[in-house]
Amino acid sequence: MTDDIGSGNRRLLDLVTRRQRAVLDDPTAFFPWRRPCTVKTLLVTDGILDFGLGDFGLRTFVDVLINDKRSYVRFDLTVAHLSATVSNAAVLQGVPGISRSIKGFVFDDPDHFTPETYDVVWLFGFDSFIHGVDYPNRTADPARYPATRLGDAELDALTAHANRGGGLFGTGDHGSIGSALCGSVDRLRGQRHWQDFGASEVGMTTARRNDSNRIGHDAGSQFSDQSDDVPQVLDLKLYSTRVGLLKAARYPHPVLCSRLGRIDVFPDHPHEGQVRVPPNLGLSCRDGSPEYPDAAGGGQVVPEIVATGRVPAGNTASSNGGLNLKTPTIAHTFGVVATYDGHRAGVGRVVTDSTWHHFVNVNLIGVVEGGLFDDFVGPGPGPGTPGTHFSKHIGFLASPSGRAALDKIREYYVNVGVWLAPPARIKCMNSRFWWELLWSDRIVEATLQRPDLTLDKVALPELFHIGVHARDVLGRHAGACRTLHWVFPLIVDLQVELRPWIDPWWPGDDRREVDPPLPWLDVQPLVDVAVGGALVALRGAFPHPGTDVDFDDKAREVALKGARTAYERGLERFRGDLKGALRFTLPGEETGVR
Repeated sequence: MTDDIGSGNRRLLDLVTRRQRAVLDDPTAFFPWRRPCTVKTLLVTDGILDFGLGDFGLRTFVDVLINDKRSYVRFDLTVAHLSATVSNAAVLQGVPGISRSIKGFVFDDPDHFTPETYDVVWLFGFDSFIHGVDYPNRTADPARYPATRLGDAELDALTAHANRGGGLFGTGDHGSIGSALCGSVDRLRGQRHWQDFGASEVGMTTARRNDSNRIGHDAGSQFSDQSDDVPQVLDLKLYSTRVGLLKAARYPHPVLCSRLGRIDVFPDHPHEGQVRVPPNLGLSCRDGSPEYPDAAGGGQVVPEIVATGRVPAGNTASSNGGLNLKTPTIAHTFGVVATYDGHRAGVGRVVTDSTWHHFVNVNLIGVVEGGLFDDFVGPGPGPGTPGTHFSKHIGFLASPSGRAALDKIREYYVNVGVWLAPPARIKCMNSRFWWELLWSDRIVEATLQRPDLTLDKVALPELFHIGVHARDVLGRHAGACRTLHWVFPLIVDLQVELRPWIDPWWPGDDRREVDPPLPWLDVQPLVDVAVGGALVALRGAFPHPGTDVDFDDKAREVALKGARTAYERGLERFRGDLKGALRFTLPGEETGVR
């Protein structure tokens, strides 16, 4: 029996479809305040990697950056390949959302790159030797372009980019894969292994290889498990605030913190590389500056491993009907993601990843049928693997659980692009959140129905609840970690001493590990009151959404003045309540609270 909804309702369904398309095409038509900040982004690769739809293509990853459609960030993408002989499709020539495609890319050509051109540079390295027929421009000038690394002028340009605040991402795969593109770049060079070490720790076949594959729907350990809908599970470094009930070990690093919670799953692969803390933190950059300088007023800012992977015992990565087997693995852990917060030291941030297999199509949307990794057909002398699970041809899209994992992986891509952005771009993104909150239907209807109501007429509990609502709305929109980073500048303007109390990533508090303070005091309500005051003040100054709004100096001054007024009221109430609590706990004693 068909469901005849009638011609009138069908017309309304058509309107719904048209509206959905219109929102995707131009969100400002419905939300005029949503004007995302542009992060100029360069994606560079080499060798057999490209940006196409093949197994070793990065098209899925690029599609995420193009179509994420967050209200606060837009990635202006240039894609580039070191090889001059790749196809147009390999560099997404003419694809909507790609600003520019470059073949035969070099970092010392001002038409391709300058230290000021891009906010963030992503490097996906494959080759360890970048001379030959695919690199005629490099081969023809070996003095300028060595065979096993970028040229001196190229490395100088990347150092200048990073030291002026630009972000850097770098990855390869096992062994020396990726060393030519990434292995000599300041900061990237030490934050990841670009050569094999130990007992072939980043090798391809030995028992100590970093085989993160999880056995999927087929029996036994198979190489093609990397392409199914079963991800590897990560162990995340967790951070805590100084005080606050149940806040210990609460937050992961911001690149692994999302609207969906902790990003604790990644694509798997039979032989990953490995990130590390640099073995020598006293080296200099090419321009003579410290590679890892001190923070302003503090000690040296050091890279850290923020996610580790687990290698199960006994993985053999069988392929080709069982004819090809690797040595069974020994269980161990390895570094998967490392970060460096250069902003604290006045330079750019850095992220390294253990492998680009966390980004390429074969690990995300499955194997190309009939291709090199397709065990259905057996590309070697063997018979193939009959009955290989269908998920290996569509990857994480095969199941609800797979799609849930892919959603988290997508968040990681965007998080890295946002976190690596220079301070000016991050400031821009933070400013956009104010308008998102100010005109959120939940905030307007539940807490700010009267824009003519002045701040002094709003009760303190109401300001507190406005702040709580705001944090929750923003957390659902951008994630808990982004919410904290949004509020930090406001707190610094109000009372800089508060930041270590609410910032789980604040460095240098060893007591967290050996003797963490108990949650006698929680300053979060003060923060919520201040946020509530800022929003009430902004609502009074900007009662209705406009088409030309920007969080300029005037708006920032309004928000800060409102926050400060509310904060001072809250602080006075806090002192009174604290004094009463101390009288209760210390009867007959002078509390000393003023």
